[in-house]
Amino acid sequence: MTTDSTVTGHEGMQVVGANTGTGRTGRTGWGMALAATVVLGCAAAAQPAVAAPAASDAGYHIYAHGFMSDGIVGFSASDTGQPSPIPRRAATGMPNWAQAPSPDGRFFYAAPTTDPRLISYTIGPDGGLSPLASMPLPDTPVDIAFAPNGRDGFVTVGAVNAAIVPIRIGSDGVAVHNGSAVPVGGAIDGLGSAAVSPDGRNLYVASVTGRQLVVFDIRADGTLSEAKQRLAGGINPLYPAITADGRHLFITNELSATVQAFNRAEDGTLSEVAGSPYPAGLLPHIASTTPDGRYLYVPNMGSSFISSYAIQPDGTLRRLPDVDFAPEPGVNSESSVMSPSGKALWVLGTDPARAGEEVLRRFAIGDDGTLVRDDSTARYTGTTVADGRTLTLVPAV
Repeated sequence: MTTDSTVTGHEGMQVVGANTGTGRTGRTGWGMALAATVVLGCAAAAQPAVAAPAASDAGYHIYAHGFMSDGIVGFSASDTGQPSPIPRRAATGMPNWAQAPSPDGRFFYAAPTTDPRLISYTIGPDGGLSPLASMPLPDTPVDIAFAPNGRDGFVTVGAVNAAIVPIRIGSDGVAVHNGSAVPVGGAIDGLGSAAVSPDGRNLYVASVTGRQLVVFDIRADGTLSEAKQRLAGGINPLYPAITADGRHLFITNELSATVQAFNRAEDGTLSEVAGSPYPAGLLPHIASTTPDGRYLYVPNMGSSFISSYAIQPDGTLRRLPDVDFAPEPGVNSESSVMSPSGKALWVLGTDPARAGEEVLRRFAIGDDGTLVRDDSTARYTGTTVADGRTLTLVPAV
C-alpha cells in the first residue's frame, strides 16, 4: 500500500488524514499499519419505483479467507437465521487476494499470490469445497471476475505492467486459458481489480498504481478488446461495483478516502457524475449495491464504520447515516457482499485485539436503506487480515 498523498488527474479529491465520516475518528493505528504493509487494500433517465423485497429465509453459502492465512472457511447462512460453519476448510496457500464463484453457484475459484495459479473447486450440497485442477498464471493474481454467461472469466494479474488473463470454464468447472493475456495498457498499471457489466459486454478494471479506471469490450468469444476508455481515479482506486441494471458504476479510492460515481452509456463507456468523488471513511474497500440499485454500502478498512449512500436516479449519491461495524472500538470492516433479496448485507472485518483475526457479521437493510447491525450473527473465522476480495456469497443450488 502506497502512502503517497499526491493528487493527480482528478480535481477535488480528499487525502488520507481528513476526517471524512460524520464526526467519527479513524482507527489510525491499525489502519495505517495495514496501509503501510498491505499492497492492495481495486445522466440516466429516472428509474421506476421498485418494491422493496422482504428478508428471505432462502439459504446461501458465505466464504471467507484471510490475506495472511491459508484456506477458505465457509458458513451456511440466510437473511434471518444464524450462520453455521461449513465442514472442511479448503486449502489455498497464502497470501491470497482473489476468490470468486461461478455465476451458477456450482464452482468456486481462488488464486494464491506466491504460487500464481487459479484453483478450481466444486461446491458440494453442504457448501464444502473440493479441489479440482489448477491453472498456471503468468504473474501475481489480484482479482477474478466472471461474465454472466457462466463460461467466460477474467483474472487480473501483476503489481506493475498488469495484464488480464481471459479464462474459459468447462462443464466440469475446470478453468483453462482462453487466448493470450491482454495488457491493461499503461506501463505503471497494476494491482487491478475488476467487474463485468450485467449485460456481459464490458470489463472494468481499476488500476491502483495507474490511478485509473480502464474500460474494455468483451467479444463474443470471451476475449478482450484493447482498452477503449481510461478515466482518472483517486489514489488507489479499487473494486468496481455496478448496479444490477448496469446503469451506474462506483469505485472506492482507498488513499483518497472517497467514492467515485459514474454513469454507464449503452456502449459501455463511463461519465463521472456531478459531485463525484464523495467522502467515505479511511481506506474504503469493497462496496455492495442492493439489487434494486437504490443503495450503496462501503466498508472502511481504516475506520470502524460502514459508509452508506442512497443512489439517485442520475447516479449521484446522497449520504445516509454511518453504522459502526462492531460494538468494540477499533474493529474495522473491509469486504461486503449483498444477499440475493437485498435485505441483508454481510461484512467481513479484522479485529486487532485478536491478532488480526477476521470477524463476519450481518446487517439488516431497512426500507430507507439504513443498516441495523445484528451482533448475534458475529462469527470469528480463524483466518487473518481481511484485505482484497476476501468475502463471497453463493446462493445454495
